Amino acid sequence: MSLATPEDMSHHTGASNAAEPSPIRELFAHIGFGEPIRDGDELVVELPAAPHVVNTRGGIQGGLIATLIDVVAGMHALEDCPPGIGVVTSDMNIRYLRAVTTGVASARSRIVHSGRRSVIVQVDVYATESDELAVMATANFAKTPRTDR
Repeated sequence: MSLATPEDMSHHTGASNAAEPSPIRELFAHIGFGEPIRDGDELVVELPAAPHVVNTRGGIQGGLIATLIDVVAGMHALEDCPPGIGVVTSDMNIRYLRAVTTGVASARSRIVHSGRRSVIVQVDVYATESDELAVMATANFAKTPRTDR
């Protein structure tokens, strides 16, 4: 399983994707994040409720849900930026409504504001088996010049 990351988006750097996966891509694959999927104006990334990502009560661990939100929102915000501009998370507000204990947590992002200096992304996470809203989040990103190493 691989996941496009902001570092992999060649249209922002002018470089082609590396043949070997980056450490962050390996981490995302190990956790179980799915491939990003475009659904109209939304970007969707899923995380199965597998034994290695659930807490002692059987729900996907909240920190991994927060990471899922940050990943999908950051990828979506970066898509909105012109070449040479990157994004960094400046703040996130997360409201956990219910646990995702079975099936898949499906994070669906949409851009609600894009200005000269920032991008705000709304992310709703659904428990796919019940089709219930499990988490609501808003992520704010500052636009910054890219400094590729």
